[in-house]
Amino acid sequence: MSFIITVYTSEGIVMASDSRSTYNFTKQLGNGNFETLCGAQITDTTYKTFQCNEHIGISTCGDASINQTPIAGYIEKFIHEKVNADSSVGQVSNDLLNYFSNVNPHLNTHFIIAGYDSNNTLPVVKQLFVADQSIKNFSTNFSGAVWDGETATLSKLFTQLYAKNPDETYCAIQNHGINFNFFNLQDAINFAQYAVDVTIKTMAFENCVKTVGGPVDILVIKPTESFWVARKELHA
Repeated sequence: MSFIITVYTSEGIVMASDSRSTYNFTKQLGNGNFETLCGAQITDTTYKTFQCNEHIGISTCGDASINQTPIAGYIEKFIHEKVNADSSVGQVSNDLLNYFSNVNPHLNTHFIIAGYDSNNTLPVVKQLFVADQSIKNFSTNFSGAVWDGETATLSKLFTQLYAKNPDETYCAIQNHGINFNFFNLQDAINFAQYAVDVTIKTMAFENCVKTVGGPVDILVIKPTESFWVARKELHA
């Protein structure tokens, strides 16, 4: 799994993701049975957010390999072959669904596609599910955020929680919520960074396979340009 998030505001869009991929390994036991080792191989250098052109980005989570090959190569090939400078967010989303449906229609991989269409300053944000053959549209008339992958940690901020009293009754814990409408672009960057970071640090103490980790990549998209605020680089 992974954690990806897209925050959209009146000033621009911020897309962020972690860098960890965990791969399972199945081995045959001496008695003829098989054992699956979850998270047997881990890498913290996976790219999950991609810049399509100057006004569209893609993030991915879920199944991270196809035919034992990392999915990042497939996404980069799709961008090279199918996306041009004039592509719209809707066109990229439809082409992306068709592309991976032809590769593997049962692929349990999700995508968030976000950006701007020509001569439009309103963000366009879509979520794509390959196995379900579906695309979800988000209203962006107001600022907000969408995230996917290992969502349990961040979702607690938006869930009404209750404390148990000594008399077995429950009282609601005050939930202040987050007013995305007041976010400027730097606030969106800070929140996206926080969302990935808090997921990584919480999972580090949980009794689970650590499926989120590594550096955080952050892409900013504005109506006229896009640029990386943080992106891991190849090195020797």
